[in-house]
Amino acid sequence: MDKLSIKACDSVSSEIDIARLIGRHYGDGGIYLSQDGRQQETFSRAISGGFVSSEGFLTRKGRELLAQFNL
Repeated sequence: MDKLSIKACDSVSSEIDIARLIGRHYGDGGIYLSQDGRQQETFSRAISGGFVSSEGFLTRKGRELLAQFNL
């Protein structure tokens, strides 16, 4: 497996983790988290990736990601 393939796999894995996290949202789009430290890291990546707003709500990009993974 070359470096490009590894990077692509990591990116998809990261998006799946984000999709799983943001799939747990309230009806108003607010994301809720447990005390799990890994969720905090994924949540930070979701915000930096534009899937979640800085206020903690699902964005259009986040809804598109959920639709893509059918979660």
